[in-house]
Amino acid sequence: MSKEQSSIADRSLISLTLPIFVDLFFIFMISVTDAWFLSQISDNAAAAVGAMLPILGIGFALYSTIQQAGSSIATQKLGAKDYQSVAGTYGVLILLILFSGLCMTVTFVSGADIFPAILGLTGELSSVAQTYLTTLGMGTWILALRFSVTGILASQGKTNWNMFSTAIMSVANILFNYILIDGKFGAPAMGVQGIATASVIAWSLSLLFSLSIILWHFKIEIYFPIHWKLFKSFCRPILKIAIPSIVEPLSWQLTQLLMTTMVVMMGTLSLATRIYSFNLLFIGILYGFAISGGVQIKVAFLIGANRFDDAQNELLKGIKIGVVGVLIFMTILVSYSHYFYSFFTDNKEIWALGSTVLLIGFIGELGRPFNLIVGASLRACGDARYTSIIGFISMWFIAVPLAWYFGLHLAWGLVGVWFAASIDEVFRGMSNMHRWNTKKWQSKGLYAEANKKRLNFNNKF
Repeated sequence: MSKEQSSIADRSLISLTLPIFVDLFFIFMISVTDAWFLSQISDNAAAAVGAMLPILGIGFALYSTIQQAGSSIATQKLGAKDYQSVAGTYGVLILLILFSGLCMTVTFVSGADIFPAILGLTGELSSVAQTYLTTLGMGTWILALRFSVTGILASQGKTNWNMFSTAIMSVANILFNYILIDGKFGAPAMGVQGIATASVIAWSLSLLFSLSIILWHFKIEIYFPIHWKLFKSFCRPILKIAIPSIVEPLSWQLTQLLMTTMVVMMGTLSLATRIYSFNLLFIGILYGFAISGGVQIKVAFLIGANRFDDAQNELLKGIKIGVVGVLIFMTILVSYSHYFYSFFTDNKEIWALGSTVLLIGFIGELGRPFNLIVGASLRACGDARYTSIIGFISMWFIAVPLAWYFGLHLAWGLVGVWFAASIDEVFRGMSNMHRWNTKKWQSKGLYAEANKKRLNFNNKF
């Protein structure tokens, strides 16, 4: 076991990152294919479902935050060769995420008629949004469990198996979308509800595959603490990272709701353009997440092993790879924007508005690698409070006010909203980089206090 886990530090960043990128790319393709199937129904269907994504994103952000916190703690333990307590961390991670998933299921289903009204959707848009949110909400606890098992595999450096799991999910999603949307092969024609049902089926198949890999292929031990005191001892370090960390993604989702409300006021054209633009930009965003995921695994392991200089080098390497990739991706996207938008719609007004949005978005995408990669590394070290505070301040006191000012007050429309979001992204990225350079993260890890006591003891003698 020691030899196997030490390979995490020895593996190249690309070997960890490439499977994560492919994994996230398959997730992206699910969003793209869903958007395409929805656009075949109508632009209104695509717009209504797109307006619900920030609502659903609150749950996804919660699952992801707990997953990353638990995975980082487990990876630090592996780096410190504290193998005995890793199984308990995995068990508590599963329980925490399952509880969160059940809470989100109740929230989405009970609020299915409330959330569209809050966003200002009426008539057909409201009806479509309610159907989608109810159906997907009933299965979101399955997605939560999937997050937990992929976190376990990632902490072990087994990112390639997460890639295979997501490939299964992507293929299943496309297949059941095709079958259920129009009622192929004798299945009922379910329309928008069929697209949501296909997602839940795909999550379930992916979960079963990942569980089989963990339990029967790698035989990774998972221990569920029975006694409350023992449960708390495993839970505390996870929540120490997760609770402050959730502030940033939750703030992002809530501010996206406010911005979506602003965009709804601008009309269906702007709302549809926003959804299609997010889908196009998502591959670049996922590239940043992939790099940050690989860096986070290595940094957490190296921090647990008390190898701070190596952690620093891995972070800088990740930033360079991230920035170069964004430059290439955004140049291609902006240059051929009309072609990419034509995949979703033949509305040339959307093409024109979207090309301007992408050009403005170039600014924010350059700041995104710093925000994602450095932010994830700070959280992996246990320095989650700083990123949360900066994220909260930037999103609520920079992004939202500027979105209102540029988008509505100056009547720049969707372009103004996107410009405000880009400024926010750059500010958070530069703030995280400044924090990393102070090296305060070196004193925040799970074993930082123990290392400090050991160093003081050695200095006495």
